[in-house]
Amino acid sequence: MKPTMSPVIEVRGLTIEFNGLPAVKSVDLNISKGHIVGIVGESGSGKSTLASALIGLLPDSARITSGQIFFDNQENTLVSSETLSELRGHFISMVSQDSLSALNPVLTIGQHLIDIQFRENISLAKKRQRSIAALESVHMPDPEARLSMYPHELSGGQKQRVSIAMAVMVKPKILIADEPTTALDATLEVEIIALLKELQSKIGCAMVFVTHHLGVVASLCDDVVVMHQGSIQEVGNVRDVFLRPKNNYTKNLLKCDPARIEEKCRQLPTMDAPNEKRVEDETAKAKRLSRDRAPILQIMNLTVKFPKPFGLATLFQKAISRNITAVNNVSLHLFAGETLAIVGESGSGKTTLIRSIIRLVSCQTGTISFFGKSILDQSRDDLESTRNEIGYIFQDPTGSLSPRMTVEKIIKEALPNVVVNANDQVQEVQNLLSLVGLPAKFSSRYPHELSGGQARRVCVARALAQNPKLLIADEPTAGLDVSIQGEILNLLAEIQDKIRLPILIVTHNLNVVRHISDRMVIMLMGEVVEEGTTEDIFSKPAHEYTRRLLNSNIHALPD
Repeated sequence: MKPTMSPVIEVRGLTIEFNGLPAVKSVDLNISKGHIVGIVGESGSGKSTLASALIGLLPDSARITSGQIFFDNQENTLVSSETLSELRGHFISMVSQDSLSALNPVLTIGQHLIDIQFRENISLAKKRQRSIAALESVHMPDPEARLSMYPHELSGGQKQRVSIAMAVMVKPKILIADEPTTALDATLEVEIIALLKELQSKIGCAMVFVTHHLGVVASLCDDVVVMHQGSIQEVGNVRDVFLRPKNNYTKNLLKCDPARIEEKCRQLPTMDAPNEKRVEDETAKAKRLSRDRAPILQIMNLTVKFPKPFGLATLFQKAISRNITAVNNVSLHLFAGETLAIVGESGSGKTTLIRSIIRLVSCQTGTISFFGKSILDQSRDDLESTRNEIGYIFQDPTGSLSPRMTVEKIIKEALPNVVVNANDQVQEVQNLLSLVGLPAKFSSRYPHELSGGQARRVCVARALAQNPKLLIADEPTAGLDVSIQGEILNLLAEIQDKIRLPILIVTHNLNVVRHISDRMVIMLMGEVVEEGTTEDIFSKPAHEYTRRLLNSNIHALPD
């Protein structure tokens, strides 16, 4: 990489170790003003560790053993914590991978945005006005109303929008984004990319993008850095690297990208299906599914509403309340051996809908039947039994894992009661970790010792440990590198083929939808606006919103 001007960031021979084990090895990196560099690689490749080092947020267990980091030609590798604090949020800003952990749960969204402006010598009213404008810039629905909300009241995508708004409103010289679009739907992903490009043109900041999403790198970045096991494997112009990769690891990484697979399959109709492990002919499967007249899961006319505080006139006045309809009169069904994808923007009601199935949220009207039995009428004991038959992969992997339990204990807890022998339990845990691409040594780790992708793999293993009759997956591949995405999708498909496991998947990733799902349900503002087979919707979308969603899909094939 040869920048055309003096670099804003310069990294020379940086090596970082965790307890004596190298996580980043002799990395050299230059980033110029107005330049956008994408850093890609598998989970555990050292991407996030490198990004954390740039902003001085390495954990206590990490140690820089050699190398230097320069900002504007000034070395900042060994500066004091006070100096780094002064740099952060002013000279350098960051959007973290986990938007939930990045926001303080006891502060409102408005307080987050006002606090980030502490260096601005302006009135509180002006800061509030700028906060609303920042939320508008990331296309947050009803931005003024969001100021009084807390992080837990927002969807995953909405929390990520808040994090991005906080990062860009201070107009830093360097913006580091660690998986900034992971939780965003396809349409918002395009909008955020356009927003970040706009920021670059206005203030000329340098950007470092750490991501698994090769399509984002192709759409946004000037250069790309490919990392593997802590080392840089290849670096260069995005177009050159993606179209003419020189390194074997880079070639394999690009081959695993679902978007590239789908694009190649459309160009070469004689190619095998993307999922080589799926041996059942799709036409035969469709005919078989049509004979399954009794659905495993059936939802009829479901409506879910949440009361929301509107505001407080005085400290002693009661909050004015209004009902927000999150799910509005939704009906769907799922057959044995079928995969149904629920797709839509953040806040469209997708997660609320699937959480209502296991009664994590209450519904006002409608019915939910599982194997012909009403879930809504079940007693607490019956409901617990039903939940044990439904494997659930939560959207927030780290937040859904107990921080006080090792990976082994987390998975053991989900094993069926029939597996009582201690040796059998250990062996089953190791088998499940192997299935999701984690070595056996990870069984002794705690959630905080896992990367985002590793934590998600543990969540998949825990869900499969139950031997479920239904698998519900909320963004199961978000935050995973493209190689493990393919492995997880193939794994789910293989298990489905063996035991006719029905899968209900919620995702923003349209490439994942086309790769794995049989049918699709498109949701917008709590309602189903279109449903049908995956191929029919991709080839002949009927609703304008569906067409806009499909047109926003990002792939890693540069023009």
